[in-house]
Amino acid sequence: MGHLTIAEVKEIKTLIMQARSLEKTIDDILSRDGMEANKYTSFKSMAHIYNDIATRSATVMKIGNFYKMNTEEMKGWADTLWPTAKSILETVLISTRILISSLESNIDFVEEEVDNIESFIKTKLRSVLYEIPQKEKEVQNAIENLFVGKGFNKAIDYDRETGKFNFSGREYIPDFILPKLRMCIEVKLLKDVAKKSKIIEEINADITAYLKEYENVLFVVYDLGVIRDELEFCRDIESNEGIKIIIVKH
Repeated sequence: MGHLTIAEVKEIKTLIMQARSLEKTIDDILSRDGMEANKYTSFKSMAHIYNDIATRSATVMKIGNFYKMNTEEMKGWADTLWPTAKSILETVLISTRILISSLESNIDFVEEEVDNIESFIKTKLRSVLYEIPQKEKEVQNAIENLFVGKGFNKAIDYDRETGKFNFSGREYIPDFILPKLRMCIEVKLLKDVAKKSKIIEEINADITAYLKEYENVLFVVYDLGVIRDELEFCRDIESNEGIKIIIVKH
């Protein structure tokens, strides 16, 4: 599967929501009380709705085709016996659940990998910085060394200082991007108490811009003994969906 844009990720989330709604509707129809002959009259419209969601899902996920119901050969509800109508609804329900699983697995994979990258940097970064860094570039170099050691290929798994974009009249260039995860990483070096508030302001200013381009944004703050309360430092920043921040102390 190719790299997904933010718009495609949002479309997948919309499709999951619509498929879940279809699942619930069919489940309610199958479980409600009433005469069997009158319960399943919506079978054909439910099949059409499923086909529409499946078609859009295949397009956005770029994986070919999902199973489709053969609605052209379906008769109207008045000409269909209720056991057949019920069977069609049950098939649509099963197909919808398989579709939901396929859509969710892609989103779950990305979220799991984002968490893995966050944990990897948090646990390994300090060990590859043998001397106290004086510039952010030194921390960036250390992160790139970690990526290379992990077997990442530049320009494929990650890239550095690329992905330039403009937002509100300002140019942004992320320190790192991980295209497959729709993720960018921004590095901050905090070595002066007087700069603490400024760095928080910089991060908050970056959040809106980066979320326009990336689904996941990770801020790596390398702290030279300035931050006393990590929870307080991170609280307001991590309240934004898609934003993560890690503090690594030297």
